[in-house]
Amino acid sequence: MVTPIENYTYELTPQASVLGGGWVLRLLVDGQELGRRVFPPVSSIKDKQLAAAAAHDEALARVTTWLASLERRPANMRPRAADESGMYLLMPDDELLCMEMPPDNEQPVIVEWPRDEMV
Repeated sequence: MVTPIENYTYELTPQASVLGGGWVLRLLVDGQELGRRVFPPVSSIKDKQLAAAAAHDEALARVTTWLASLERRPANMRPRAADESGMYLLMPDDELLCMEMPPDNEQPVIVEWPRDEMV
């Protein structure tokens, strides 16, 4: 049996100013993108360079924490790309891989309860 190599890395690149600036964090496994997150400039900081630097620091801190959490997990509990059924394996520390919800547009989550088919 061959054990697949799982090399978790990241790329942190500037986001174009026309897209709002900040940084794009790409999470990679064996060179393939597993997920991405945008870290916009920190809105509470007036100086543009400082706001972008703060976003960079936040992205770096979050990805460093995530990578450290991977080291503590057994190999079978590490995130991986979707399988053929479209299922992902994610753990609570993998929040960077989850879709980020807009903070100013909160929507309730409504899940329909399955009907009881008993008559």
